[in-house]
Amino acid sequence: MEPIWLIVSYIIPAIIVFLVMFYVIKVFLEKDYKLRLFEYRQANLRESLPVRMQAYERLTMFLERIALHNLLPRVRKSDMTAGEFRTILINNIRMEYEHNVSQQIYVSAESWAIIKTAKEEIISIVNRNAMNLPPDLPSIELHKKIIGELAETEQETAIEKALLQLKKEVMLLFEK
Repeated sequence: MEPIWLIVSYIIPAIIVFLVMFYVIKVFLEKDYKLRLFEYRQANLRESLPVRMQAYERLTMFLERIALHNLLPRVRKSDMTAGEFRTILINNIRMEYEHNVSQQIYVSAESWAIIKTAKEEIISIVNRNAMNLPPDLPSIELHKKIIGELAETEQETAIEKALLQLKKEVMLLFEK
C-alpha cells in the first residue's frame, strides 16, 4: 500500500505543477497573441491611412468638380447649344464619377451611397432644367435656368451633405 501512496505523492504535485505551468503559458501566449495582433493592426493602419486619406481627398475633389456652381462655368462655351451643353455636362459628371469609382473601397458604404446620390441629383437637376428648354437655344439659357433653380433652393444640397459625411468619416479615423 505504501508504494501506491508514494507514487500518488509524486504524481499529485507533478499534476499541480503541470496545471500551473499550463495556465501560465496559456496566459503568456494569449497576451503575446493580442500584442502581435495590436502591432499588426497598427502597422496596417500606418500603411493604409495615407491611401485612405488620398481617397477622401479625391472624393472631395470629385464632389467639388461636379458641384454645379463649379461645373457650369468650367464646361460651358459660348457657341454651344443648350442640348450640347446638357450632353457635355452629363458626360463630364459621368467621366468624373468613373475616374473615382475605385475610391469606394476606402470609404464606408454609407458615404459611398451619399456620394452616388449626390451625383444622381446633379444629373437630375441638369436633365430637369434641359427638358423644359428647346435644345437649339444658346447654352447660356440652360446655365441661367440651372443657376436660378439653385438660387431658389435654400436647403442643403446633396453635394454639401456628401462633403459633410466625408468630413465626419475622416474625423472618425483620427479618433481611433
